[in-house]
Amino acid sequence: MRETIQLVGKFIGMISGAAVCAAWIVAAWAPTPVLELADVAFAVAMFMAVLAIIVVIASYHGHGITLIVLFFASFFPIGVFLLELSGWVRMIGILNLGYLIAGLVAWRMPRSTNRPD
Repeated sequence: MRETIQLVGKFIGMISGAAVCAAWIVAAWAPTPVLELADVAFAVAMFMAVLAIIVVIASYHGHGITLIVLFFASFFPIGVFLLELSGWVRMIGILNLGYLIAGLVAWRMPRSTNRPD
C-alpha cells in the first residue's frame, strides 16, 4: 500500500510539473498571449518553467522537502495571482497545488530501507 501511495504522489508531481512547464511556455509564446509578458515578466515565466522541470525531477526521485520548497517558491508570488484570473491560465495556479501534494506524500511516506530478498 505504501508503494502505491508513493507512486501516486510521484505521478501527481510529475504530471503537474510537466503541465505547468507546458502552460508557461504556451503563455510566453502564444500568438495571442493571455498574459502580457515583456522584459522581466518573460524572464520570470521562463524561470517558472525551469522550476516546473525541477519539480518533475524531484518528484521522480521522491524529494519531498524540495517539492515543498518549490511549491512555496512558485505558488505564493505568482500562483495565487493566477488563481484570481479567468481562463486557462488559472490552471497554472491550480496545478501548482500538485507540487504540495506530491511533496507531502514524499515527505510523510519515506521510502522503506528494508527490502525483501
